[in-house]
Amino acid sequence: MATAAELTRRCYDVTLTFGNTPKTDLLAAAEDGPPFRVEVKSASSPNWIPIQKSILESPPDDNSFFVVVLVPSQEAEKFRFFVLTHAEVLTAWNAVPKTKRSGEPLKPGWEGIGWPAVKPHENSWHKLPGWKPVDPALAGEEVPIRAMAPSTSAS
Repeated sequence: MATAAELTRRCYDVTLTFGNTPKTDLLAAAEDGPPFRVEVKSASSPNWIPIQKSILESPPDDNSFFVVVLVPSQEAEKFRFFVLTHAEVLTAWNAVPKTKRSGEPLKPGWEGIGWPAVKPHENSWHKLPGWKPVDPALAGEEVPIRAMAPSTSAS
C-alpha cells in the first residue's frame, strides 16, 4: 500500500491487483502516459531481495518496473523507495553468483538480487512512464497530495 500511496502522491492513477495478476502488484499510469506494471518488493532491512525466478529468466519488459520498499524500523522514520526497470533487475541478477563459495549450486527458490544493486536506485521515479519533475518550489519538500475534485455523487 505504501508504494500505491506514493505513486498516487506523484500524480499517478494506481490500481491494486490483490494478487490476481501474476508478476504484477500494481497497474499505474500518469494522466498523459501509458499504463505500466509495478512489482513491489518490501524489505525490513537492506539485505537480499527475493524475486520470482520466472521474472529473472524472462526477457526485459519495458513496461515492467520494480519498487523495493525499505520499511522503517522506527515510527519516526520514513519509507524509502528504490525504483528499478526490469532490465536493471535482470542485470543485477546476472551479476549474482549462481554457486556457493564451495562450488555447490544455490538452493532453488533463493533467487533475487542483493542490496548493493538496489541502493543506487533510491527515489528514481524519473524512470516511470509519464514522470514529471516536482515543482522546483517544492524541492526538498514532501510531494503534495494531488488535489482531488469534490465528488458530486453520493457514493
